[in-house]
Amino acid sequence: MGDANANGHDTTDTLRAVLLALELVAAAGIAVWALVNIWALAYPPEPGTACALVYPPPPGCSPQARFTPAFLSAIVISLSYSAVTALVLTVGRRNAFVAVWALGGLLLVTVLAVQLVTWGGVPG
Repeated sequence: MGDANANGHDTTDTLRAVLLALELVAAAGIAVWALVNIWALAYPPEPGTACALVYPPPPGCSPQARFTPAFLSAIVISLSYSAVTALVLTVGRRNAFVAVWALGGLLLVTVLAVQLVTWGGVPG
């Protein structure tokens, strides 16, 4: 068994609670980072800051071409964040390996979503 502190609580329970809180904060930070980047790319602050002035322009250089991928990416990131939160709060309490994989998957989804918005969606 784990060591008990002065209040009689098990220190492993405290460590698990802190680890769970850190995992949830990391998941929220990843999701917020991605959503901020997506909408900053979808609507740049000044005209002409989204792309270089070359002809023909690279794919997805107009803000109108970036709104739909940004909207769809925001939905995917929100659903992924919800799934990771549910996974961390259920299976992740017993198995830290699952929680780490879930956070890695969320990070991968957010990076791909930001790249999708950067290039203005799937060509075709």
